[in-house]
Amino acid sequence: MTSKRIEAAVVVNAFWRGGDAGAERIAAALRRLGVHASLYRTDELFLRVEEEGVKGKTHFDLAVYLDKDIHVARLLEESGVRLFNSAESIRLADDKMLTHIALLSAGIPQPKTVSSPLRFTEGKDDFARKVGEILGYPIVVKKCYGAFGREVYLAKDLAELEERREALKMEPHIYQEYVECGAKDIRVIVIGGKAVAAMRRSATRKGEFRANAELGGSGEEIPLSEELSSLAVRAAGALGLCYAGVDLLESARGLLVTEVNSNAGFRLIEETTGVDVASLYAEYIASEMRKGEEKNG
Repeated sequence: MTSKRIEAAVVVNAFWRGGDAGAERIAAALRRLGVHASLYRTDELFLRVEEEGVKGKTHFDLAVYLDKDIHVARLLEESGVRLFNSAESIRLADDKMLTHIALLSAGIPQPKTVSSPLRFTEGKDDFARKVGEILGYPIVVKKCYGAFGREVYLAKDLAELEERREALKMEPHIYQEYVECGAKDIRVIVIGGKAVAAMRRSATRKGEFRANAELGGSGEEIPLSEELSSLAVRAAGALGLCYAGVDLLESARGLLVTEVNSNAGFRLIEETTGVDVASLYAEYIASEMRKGEEKNG
């Protein structure tokens, strides 16, 4: 693939002990393209700041960063490692309110969203009532930092909203209008500015409104229409992501982007669509590294 040996790290969370084999499959796909790729947990890198600069395992040309630890990401970049995705794009994607602000700046349709100010004192305020008046019920409550749909809740009335607000008063979170879509959403994978696969996810558990695969959601392949592809690509681009899982809802006023994930899992969408996401991502990374070599050579 290249004239010099390329060293790559596929970086996963410090608590990673295997799972859907996504990290291993990306590493294997890179090796098939001539890149020497190894798996590392963030704690195995042992990155730190010393007077001479960043120390630890930093000998890589690139890192496929599948974690959300922004500090490790920035340390890798500071040491000269090229990240896929970049530290800044991960920061924007990991914070749901920052995601919505970036989508707003790019003119991308999304549900009405209210940012909750942090509150460090005891006692109720009038904020929940005002949120209810603006969004109506039920209201989706999300922690700004969360994954797999596990930090997403539904408040059916003011009492439930006040209870949830009290529980999260010291944690960044948002309130969002509930979009009736039959407990279904759409996941699109975007790689290098191109939509490569799409599926409709459906909740399978009784009473569940979240369609995440980790919560038992099922998937079915859907066509990548021009509208769907364009919106997903724009959403990924608004955050600067070269790899993204873009989640959308089909509403009465059209497609709405609800989340943009920087390290979206791809097991279910590969099984559903037959698209080899791991290989496509590896090919994009290899192509980008070739461009860098040509530019510097």
